[in-house]
Amino acid sequence: MSLKVNLRLLEKESIQLDGDILASELAPDFQDELMRLSHPVEYELMVERQSDSLLVTGNLRTHVDCECARCLKVFLLSVQVDEFSLMVPLAGEEALPVDGDFADLTPAVREDILLALPTNPLCGPDCRGLKPKGQPRELQVREQAEPNTAWSALDNLKL
Repeated sequence: MSLKVNLRLLEKESIQLDGDILASELAPDFQDELMRLSHPVEYELMVERQSDSLLVTGNLRTHVDCECARCLKVFLLSVQVDEFSLMVPLAGEEALPVDGDFADLTPAVREDILLALPTNPLCGPDCRGLKPKGQPRELQVREQAEPNTAWSALDNLKL
């Protein structure tokens, strides 16, 4: 189900649209290794007719299942687009899809939700990544390669 608005009703007054749309319907071709759109996108939109265009304002919010780009921990990311505002023409190259008396707002909502997603989701700003399981191999090799010199005894002295 797409997010459609009746243009005939808009000739008389603005319309308030509240509800949600499944993310699979909003962005069916979305593919990302670290993010999955599996929760519905909730919207609160006010739509007004402005001669040959529509003014759409409101809020969008959803949750995204993510894996941290550093440590691969699974977490739920809250995505909000506050003060969503859009002026879209009803005719021309960048026009909304219109079917009879209905204009489809789905592409405009899709674009703003996808732009609000992070490029590299992190479970927290201080995530340090995966913990090393042991001493790195190159350090082990380097330590073994160092010859035992007269200075090594002085290096181990604690003053």
